[in-house]
Amino acid sequence: MKLKMNREQKTRRKNELLQLIQPDCRHGNKDGFVNVVKRNSVEHEMGKTAVTHWLLNNGFSVFSEAVFVNNGGKGDIVAVSDNGVGYIVEILCSESDERYALKEDKYPEEFTMVKVRMKDFDYKTFCL
Repeated sequence: MKLKMNREQKTRRKNELLQLIQPDCRHGNKDGFVNVVKRNSVEHEMGKTAVTHWLLNNGFSVFSEAVFVNNGGKGDIVAVSDNGVGYIVEILCSESDERYALKEDKYPEEFTMVKVRMKDFDYKTFCL
């Protein structure tokens, strides 16, 4: 059963989730900034950009290539809503389900994991 949160509780929850990530400052990563990684495919980076655009237009704070404080794991995209809901979005182009599953242990349990297969991605119908 989910409890309704008031505005103060939502803000507190959002801030708690943001404390779990440490944007990689070496690359100037800020809210809404897409950090392009040279070793990734163009398809992967374009997908990361498209999903980030959708998230920003839907009210999320968004960090790409965000490092988690707990163990240094890194998510393609970390998104936190004003309602205090957090998502880790992994962009999959050629990555297998097995490789994706290995990442689950590196992510804080407070976030919901979402995998986006770029071959199936449709900006107009995407939702969280």
